[in-house]
Amino acid sequence: MREIIIKIALTVLFLSWINGGMIAAKESSGKIQDIGNGGYVLAEDSSNYINASILIISSVNEISSVFGHVAFRMECPLHQLDYVFTFESDSETNDFLTLFGGKAKAAFIAVPTSQFITDIRNEGRGIRQYELNLTHHEKQELWRFLDNDMVEGPHRNFNLTNHCVSMAIQKIQESCIDEQMEWAPWQGVMLLNNGDLVRQYVSRSSWAEFWFVTVLGNRYREYADQTVRISPEQLPHELMRASFVGNDTPTKRPVITGHEQVLLEELQKPDKDIASPTMFFGVLLAVTCLITLAEWMWKRNGRRIAIGYDLALFICQTLAALVLLYIIIFSEVFGKCWNWYLIPFNLLPLLIWLCLHKQKNYGRVYLFYTVVLVVFLFMTPFVSQLDIPHQLLTANLVVRCGSNYMVYNKYSNNNYSTKNETNEL
Repeated sequence: MREIIIKIALTVLFLSWINGGMIAAKESSGKIQDIGNGGYVLAEDSSNYINASILIISSVNEISSVFGHVAFRMECPLHQLDYVFTFESDSETNDFLTLFGGKAKAAFIAVPTSQFITDIRNEGRGIRQYELNLTHHEKQELWRFLDNDMVEGPHRNFNLTNHCVSMAIQKIQESCIDEQMEWAPWQGVMLLNNGDLVRQYVSRSSWAEFWFVTVLGNRYREYADQTVRISPEQLPHELMRASFVGNDTPTKRPVITGHEQVLLEELQKPDKDIASPTMFFGVLLAVTCLITLAEWMWKRNGRRIAIGYDLALFICQTLAALVLLYIIIFSEVFGKCWNWYLIPFNLLPLLIWLCLHKQKNYGRVYLFYTVVLVVFLFMTPFVSQLDIPHQLLTANLVVRCGSNYMVYNKYSNNNYSTKNETNEL
């Protein structure tokens, strides 16, 4: 990697030196040709001296790559330079909470295009290429910015503001000389709110949809800045409608020129998940109901099974609450905002159990929590973040909390000495 960095840095310095010579020359559109002994001359056409393109890498079902990916391809055919600059998080950061907490450091790295294509092929993904309609000097600037970013190393947090699409747009805008990039009026999916847009983007991966809807919170119904809402798959469509506009003149030219080039066909398109969250949590609810039925039919043995099941269920509920609270409080990806799923997934049941489980009337806590969760279920049609998969999971808690309250009443009314048994949770 160090050799690549040094080589690219020297190349950028050389290109900048050539750029100065071209500005001083009258025929600044001439193509540089090697005449031997380290000498170069200008020919008639230099439009291909540097080629700058964006690459769109297709998505996969893995949650970290479900949106796809964007990268730059920078070429200097004269010097046989061909690199892909890709915005990546630190390869040493594999911690799930660090990544989705927005704490992972990221920067552009340069990879030889042949190696990059091989790596993507091994993942079964596809690559499409679109040429950027930058001027020659703007292409040089883009290359210089990418090179400097890479040399600086991972120094940005990978979050809602800094990701592959937003950083690609930023570098294109920074490269503009005496002009700026102007977006066309937004239309289609870009008019959806954040949550509905995410559902549209990840519709092929129901588990990714489940995760992102869980952590979006009230940002679900908001509208973030459009440049951070564009997905890799949507980016070419928006760039084709965008234009470069001169600062002093009304002249426009398209941001992308030419046609789509398929560098690598997808070997395997993402399929819909076989076991979706709706199916999984539906089956879990059926198991919960069967265990609850056994609890009442088999009495002592059924109660033992139910206690073990409740222990596992509420441990999972507590772990989910911890993850959700971490994302809400510390995440730089989704930010601090109210999240409706804090109602079923919070630490209050655990705290109440720790403080009150030995109290005589502790069983009434089950009744209170059951009522709260039932009201939460009835809110589903009125809150956009709430949906069937999540509420199936909530229904599991409703069934068990309701059953535990009824068990408490049964033993209490019959003067059974079952205090420890009914307070296992």
